[in-house]
Parts: sequence; structure tokens; C-alpha cells
Amino acid sequence: MNVTVQQAADALREAGDFLILTHKRPDGDTTGCAGALCRGLRALGKTAFVLPNPDLTPRYGWLLEPLAAPEGFVPGYVVSTDVADTNMLPAGAEGYADKVDLVIDHHRSNPGFGRLNLVRPEAGGCCEVIYDILAALGVALTPEMAEPLYVGVSTDTGCFKFSNTTVHTHEVAAACLATGLDCGELNRRLFEVKRWQRFQMERIMVETMEFYHDGCIAVAQLRRADLDRVGATTDDLDSISGLPRQVEGVQAGLTLTENKDGSVRLSVRSTKEVDASSVCRKLGGGGHLRAGGASFPAGVGMEEAKRLALAAAEEAYRESGL
Repeated sequence: MNVTVQQAADALREAGDFLILTHKRPDGDTTGCAGALCRGLRALGKTAFVLPNPDLTPRYGWLLEPLAAPEGFVPGYVVSTDVADTNMLPAGAEGYADKVDLVIDHHRSNPGFGRLNLVRPEAGGCCEVIYDILAALGVALTPEMAEPLYVGVSTDTGCFKFSNTTVHTHEVAAACLATGLDCGELNRRLFEVKRWQRFQMERIMVETMEFYHDGCIAVAQLRRADLDRVGATTDDLDSISGLPRQVEGVQAGLTLTENKDGSVRLSVRSTKEVDASSVCRKLGGGGHLRAGGASFPAGVGMEEAKRLALAAAEEAYRESGL
């Protein structure tokens, strides 16, 4: 059942013993959502925790570690935040796939896998939806809630550079700043400071990038051998898939990353000419208009993944009439 912000807020007000789920390879938006919602529910006197995510890394771990559900906690109400589909639930959360009471999301590809579903594709970040829910609940925004909310809206909009940035995005950011949040230091931490290993991987991407469709499609490959040689971590790859799109003339940037188990995942970043989620849906994934992702089945190597990704991108171009 699809619900409004007010209906979602009413459902949360009536429930208790909350467990909040994040997605695989958690980014700033899913962690920001979970952190802000958990603190907001606690401000109402509710018991609320976030399910520990084994993929959580130091880059965003500080937002959630104090909120982790203790062993043996039995939830009375399960909420997923920024989770596009059940296949995006991390290890340890699979058992909740058919037990989600409320889905809060902004992925246009979300099938609505919860008992109640609040999906708003027009939101630049899912944290915008969380902000609206907290407002509907009458929760006064505190610095502890503002920090994760700001992390979510800023990272999912590329520090307010991407086309998914809206008036409401800035309204949410302004409300966060009104609590006294130091956005300058937070922005530097999120968007400027990089480890040397990140620069090394960017160099490798630039040197090996390939171009197709008269320069409109760029393909970058992050091979496991290079990642291991450089010593790059998951945090070093955060948002790196936006690099191919920075090349003049590129309308669809495809970044293929080889996982430790040899499987390959795809990240697509596009301009207004191409629907990134359309490319990824053809490969079993999904996402947003300008950003999407997909994972290839086990046994599909890098070269085959590149062939499939290119074919999907070319098909998306034909469908758009370009």
C-alpha cells in the first residue's frame, strides 16, 4: 500500500520497538536516513535501533555505530530507508525481506516491497523524505539529527551539484544549518579530503578509460588487481563512478568494479540525455534518472560485463532517439 508522509508519520507514531534497515554498500543517504530517523524516534520516547550492516565502513560508520541494535533485540516494527529493493538488503538482513512494515525510499525503480510504501522519486535524497516525516511527527530538529540529514542530502546530490537538487533539498539543508551545524568542516570531510590511494585509482581510471558512441559513452574499469596493488578500500571508491561523466561530451559514464569474489558490479552516471536507471534495469538493477547500478551474476567476468553494459547503454540510447 502506498502512503503519504502524514500516513507514514501516523504509522510510526502508533508503533514501537523499531528496527531500521540500510542497504548494501551503505552510502551517505541510507546511513543518514537511518541515523536521523532513529534519533527522531528516540526523541519521541520510542525504542529504536539500526540493524548492524557488515558493509558499513568508517566513512559513514560514525553516523550509525552508537545506534546499533543489541544482540537478541526483537523488533515490533521494521523500517527500510533508501533501500531500492529486497536484493539490496545486506547480509544479515535477508530474513526481513518479507517483514518490512514501512519502506521509505526515493528510487523510482522501487517495487514497493513493504506493507506500507512511501516512495518519492522527486526527492534528491531519501533524507529529504525523512526530514518531512520528522516534521510531520512534530520532532524538533537537533544537531544530532541534522548532521546525518545533511550528510544524506549533500552526498546524494553531489554537494548540491547534481540535477536532482531541488528547492526542497536546499530547504532541508537550511534547516540543518539552523541547528548550528558546521557545514564547512563537514563538506571538507565528505567532498575534499581523499587518501592517496583514491588519487591512484582516479589515475588508473583516466589512463584506461574507453569511449564509445562517438564519445558519448565512457567506460572505466576498476580491476581487483589494481585495487589490491594500490591498497584501495571501499571508502576510497565512494562516488568515484562520477569521474567518467566529467569528460566533456560524455553523456553516460559506466564504471565496472571487480569485487573480491570476482563478481562485477556496474555504476552508471548520466546527463539529461540518458536515463541511467533504464540502463541498469536492463541488467537486473535500477536506480534514479541520473544514477543507477546493477550487479552481474557470478561467473560473468569483466570483459563480458563490459559487453553487456555497453549493449544496455546503446539500447537506452536508441530508445531515447539519440
